[in-house]
Amino acid sequence: MALLDEQLVEEWLNRKNFFTIRGIKCGVDEIDLLAVHHGATENECRHVEVQVSFRPIGYVGGDTNARRRTADEIRAGVEQWVEKKYTSERKVARRNEVLPDANWRYVFVHGVLRDETELEYMKQLGVELVSYRQVLRELMDDKTQSSSVASSIAELLRYMEQ
Repeated sequence: MALLDEQLVEEWLNRKNFFTIRGIKCGVDEIDLLAVHHGATENECRHVEVQVSFRPIGYVGGDTNARRRTADEIRAGVEQWVEKKYTSERKVARRNEVLPDANWRYVFVHGVLRDETELEYMKQLGVELVSYRQVLRELMDDKTQSSSVASSIAELLRYMEQ
């Protein structure tokens, strides 16, 4: 499902005139999407991570233990996650290989989270939040035709709403 979610987010970005690169290897890790929109005066650059769950068991940040966490543990987990996904030296170096010295905005496309306070902590750390529901809604509302799998799925969603 993760690949499909990333494809749908990539289609959404492409329809907003972003050039995208998906699945960039970064050592043993990966950058989900890098997206660049060429503007009149400067490029708009986004590093997009996609994590969609509809029935979450664990937390986004921290270890994989599903036990209930304190606010401090949640905050620490989110800080670790943001560093791992966006701000580690390895991720910065990899982005600079693609587009040197760009000003990258961090974007997190998410489904349902076990604890919504994780989103507040992410926002405090400079991560822009986009709900997966918003991505799907905008794809359904956009009548642009393409031959991608994601475009076909958007067509199916539109059909189901009729």
